[in-house]
Amino acid sequence: MSLPKAAIINLDHKPFVYVQFQNIQINDQIFEEYTREYLELLLSCKKNKEKIYVIIDINQFESLPLPYLLKQAQFNKKIYQFNQKYLHCAYIYCKNKVFKKMIKMFMMIEKPAVPMRIIRSITKLNQSILDNYDLSFDCHVFLNDLKNIKNNDNHQNQLNEMEDEDDESIISQSKEEFEKIQKALNLDKEENKFKFNYNDIISHLEN
Repeated sequence: MSLPKAAIINLDHKPFVYVQFQNIQINDQIFEEYTREYLELLLSCKKNKEKIYVIIDINQFESLPLPYLLKQAQFNKKIYQFNQKYLHCAYIYCKNKVFKKMIKMFMMIEKPAVPMRIIRSITKLNQSILDNYDLSFDCHVFLNDLKNIKNNDNHQNQLNEMEDEDDESIISQSKEEFEKIQKALNLDKEENKFKFNYNDIISHLEN
């Protein structure tokens, strides 16, 4: 029996890559498969001598899986140099204002390898890509692709977007909130809790 996917990675419109995280009960094995798939994406970038624009959609989450956000933070540390080499930028597509606040906290503590922006609508995502990279690309194509995937009935709702005003400034956080998340992130120094079997792929990226 195959494992459910932590994320659907759409490579059909490269150099734009759409990563939609799924609202599933995640475990270490599922997370490891996701990290392996992401590393294979970086390997393909190396092979094809290309850089990509990554769009990360977290709108399926009903609540953010904090333990796996911490594991993602550690994973990002391990592959920091490869993200720098093969990514132009990363966008986080997030409609939930509370999630947006939490992600900004992580970005304040863990410096992203490439420019990272939080966007609340696809229309604003398209405009940001045009403004920052002088590229005209309609990211609605990814939502149209997702409509054709089985067991994803809620994707149609993404077409009825909230055109909320994006706040590009860093939201000020209370000292208590900031220290709580920073303490949680420091747990990833306990390497034994976060071991995954992708060292073979990383070695190919390094060589």
